[in-house]
Amino acid sequence: MTNIRQQITEMIIAAIEKGTPPWRKGWTCGGLSFNADSGKPYRGINQIILGMSGYGDPRWLTYKQAAAKGCQVRRGEKSSKIVRMVEVTRTAANEDQGDVVAANAEKMLVMRAYDVFNAAQIDGVEPLPPKGEPVAPINAADAMVAGVKASGLILLHGSNGACYLPRIDTIRIPDKSAFHSTEDYYATLLHECAHATGAEKRLNRLCPGSRHGSIEYAKEELRAEIAAAMLCGDIGLTVNEAHIESHAAYVASWLEVLHKDGNEIFRAANSAQQICDYLREHAVKPEPVEVAATSPVAIASVRNWQCRLK
Repeated sequence: MTNIRQQITEMIIAAIEKGTPPWRKGWTCGGLSFNADSGKPYRGINQIILGMSGYGDPRWLTYKQAAAKGCQVRRGEKSSKIVRMVEVTRTAANEDQGDVVAANAEKMLVMRAYDVFNAAQIDGVEPLPPKGEPVAPINAADAMVAGVKASGLILLHGSNGACYLPRIDTIRIPDKSAFHSTEDYYATLLHECAHATGAEKRLNRLCPGSRHGSIEYAKEELRAEIAAAMLCGDIGLTVNEAHIESHAAYVASWLEVLHKDGNEIFRAANSAQQICDYLREHAVKPEPVEVAATSPVAIASVRNWQCRLK
């Protein structure tokens, strides 16, 4: 196990062992983390890492980016680490400048760590402005569900529990009235839609014949869990503690997977990002709605939502 990956994996395992999985805490305030210089959201494992920071502002900058904007990182502030894959020429010097993920005779894929600071740690950063016309979280969730249904998914209500059945490409879910809230219903539905993206005709991710309690089952649950949490954070869909606790039964299996293979959290985060990309790209565009400026929806991280919808 290489150093950067080891540190990140141990940090995430420690957070899970303390209670709520970190991806369930990370995006309840300001939405998904993004680079305030480029405006682009961070992807995969970096969303989980920055979501664990505890900051409500989703904007991040490197020290140089902040300085270029005429801002100043306050003295004594501690940076957060993010990682990036970089392809470099294979040399002894380059092998010492990051974790080598893959290599051949000439090239290497290296994981390197970078320091970033949250906007709340930087003097001179302007207040976070509202961007674009907000889309109500329920409308955004409906758009994604409609998109995956258009690819052939069957959605059946009235079940005693929620599940995705790969063999018949069907989601079964209780009626909306059976949930603690409308938000919990949609969070559960997005979780099952995340599973549905694994079908052969979509992302072709699911392992045929995997059974409840198996390692492959735990890996798939981890992917769907992270993807659903990222999507809820992105559209501003808030779920209550009861919904979060309903996934507690999987914590032991996730920890077993991560302890056995320190690279699994990186693969899971990458797959979760692919799931999110698929559901966003295939979403059916909803109509914008009137939202009060002080409502949670108005300040949720939906700034990039409309431009991603088709």
